[in-house]
Amino acid sequence: MADARDPIARLKEQIKKSGWGVAVDETLSFVQPELTILYDIWRVKADALKALPRREELDIRLLKPFLRHVSVVERVTVAPGKTDYRIRLQGSFLVEFFGNQTGKLMTDSVPSDLAERWAGAYDALLEAQRPLRFQGTYNQERMDYLVGESLAVPLGHGGAPPVSILSATYYTRRRAFEL
Repeated sequence: MADARDPIARLKEQIKKSGWGVAVDETLSFVQPELTILYDIWRVKADALKALPRREELDIRLLKPFLRHVSVVERVTVAPGKTDYRIRLQGSFLVEFFGNQTGKLMTDSVPSDLAERWAGAYDALLEAQRPLRFQGTYNQERMDYLVGESLAVPLGHGGAPPVSILSATYYTRRRAFEL
């Protein structure tokens, strides 16, 4: 049974119960070396600030090697008591799989099963305020042979709780990974 106070434990329990085909790794043991480098950049900024870095503190020069794989999403209120995630930035590598979704709501941009997975993971990450590694498979056409490995980090929001997430995703053929 998951610790009800720990949002990541609750997320892992939900993944197990729902069979989402994704694994959450809090050790941040990346296979993709670029994700390790990007995490190190975020961590150095967070340590220097003694807070979560804001989006503008991770400038384009720092992110340039990763931009094709980066997305930024922001939790927005769409109705009283109902939130969604707006895609603020979407790298060109991700556009190849999902089409250009920049500026759109996640629920309008990706299949509903992915939107549910991603929103659950993003909500847990924002509540926990710590980075996570995700590894998962896809059942979507043109992606069913891929495994995605992602780093997702919360971004600061001044003195308020975080509402934005920067993530980077790299895809590998399934045989290179084991879930």
